[in-house]
Amino acid sequence: MRLYQAIVIVLAAFAVLTAIQSLVTTVDISTIPVEYQGLWQGLVYIFTAGAATQVFTFLRNILGYAENWFETKPEKRAQLSYEANMLGATMVKFALYIYSFTAMIQALTAGTPYEQYAASIAGAIGIILDLIIKAVNDLGKPTTTSPP
Repeated sequence: MRLYQAIVIVLAAFAVLTAIQSLVTTVDISTIPVEYQGLWQGLVYIFTAGAATQVFTFLRNILGYAENWFETKPEKRAQLSYEANMLGATMVKFALYIYSFTAMIQALTAGTPYEQYAASIAGAIGIILDLIIKAVNDLGKPTTTSPP
């Protein structure tokens, strides 16, 4: 898979999830029977966090590719290929970050104006946490030096 194909797939998934998110968040919850309101809130949560997962997965994946591109010597950059399997790995990682952090942030900000931004805050925390984990892992790797 090429980079532009991955970008199109991620953007299409984001567009679909965002459209569904817009639909489910505009429903007046008072029109839903009381016994189904909890289920409806769960659907809103799934689609809100799902759209955020797409955005932050795309952002982190592209940042990872850019990092590899800049770390590669200029004469070898043409040989650098986009690794499509890393998109799936990033998706799984950010789904875990965003779903767990969103639930925690919604609980912490319940009843405040920040509650609606829980998925965005969770994604930002996920990217920062992922960068910290990568930096710590990179510190443990031996460095290679080229002879003069």
